[in-house]
Amino acid sequence: MGDERRAPRRRTVVRLVSIVVVLAVVYALVVTLYAISGHVTGLGPAEPEPKKGGVIVVLNVEGVDAAHQRADLSVYIKPSETFFTGNGLALAEDIHVIVSPIEGTQSIVFPADSAIATKPVRVLSDGEIGNWPFDGYRADELIVLAYVTNGGVSRPIPTDVWFTGDVPGWRVDVALKGKAPKETPATLAEALSAPQYIDFRATRSSSTVAFAFVLLALLLVMPCLVLFVAITAFRGKRKLEPSFMGWMGAMLFATIPLRTFLPGSPPIGSWIDFTVVLWVVVGLIVGLAIYVAAWARWGHPER
Repeated sequence: MGDERRAPRRRTVVRLVSIVVVLAVVYALVVTLYAISGHVTGLGPAEPEPKKGGVIVVLNVEGVDAAHQRADLSVYIKPSETFFTGNGLALAEDIHVIVSPIEGTQSIVFPADSAIATKPVRVLSDGEIGNWPFDGYRADELIVLAYVTNGGVSRPIPTDVWFTGDVPGWRVDVALKGKAPKETPATLAEALSAPQYIDFRATRSSSTVAFAFVLLALLLVMPCLVLFVAITAFRGKRKLEPSFMGWMGAMLFATIPLRTFLPGSPPIGSWIDFTVVLWVVVGLIVGLAIYVAAWARWGHPER
């Protein structure tokens, strides 16, 4: 008898421990994915040094505007010593940097006789936010080129590009396309006719995708619970509690706040609304209707 009584308790303990272990693994996985996400990768293991008479163009990725298909970057240059004045702080001549395609003027000027300042730019990219969280944004032919102008003639200078930055919730990858010219082109037109392109891609990080699926799974649990309670009450297997209708209404009104809590703020009308959120609302309303039918069936007026 003692063993028979202890067996159900052991099964209960095993189930509870299993649930705790699964929750701990999911928690650790989401936190780990978040910790390793956001860092911009590509274009070499370490930042290069500027060539003699050339510059390093540093692009710091600061954010991704999915709604407007833009990437926010800041541009900074590290010229070789030949471009500085005697004090080593100010530029001796204007340095122009072409970053294209971006919003506004494609050429950024770092003026002479002044310290180098960071310039903000917005890179144009292709993508569709309606595919959240599997949406990606890409600029296939991003051009970054530096040049100087002397006597009204623009002359390209040796240009290396370096990307950096941390963008929480995103994975940003950059890669060079094509071969770099062996020698610096003599004219700006020649440099622009056959440039080395940069492939820029931003996708949601694994942590964002994991967060999304956990939250969507929780949304799906809500109508399952409501339908279980409603059907059980309608069949007369549990005592009818009219106060449960308030709980079901609260679950219904909690759906939209949970939906807006999704990371990245997917717009209304995304695929998740048609495949998940709509049916969560339908399930909650059906469950509430079944519970009202159970109340009409089993409820007794007070005498």
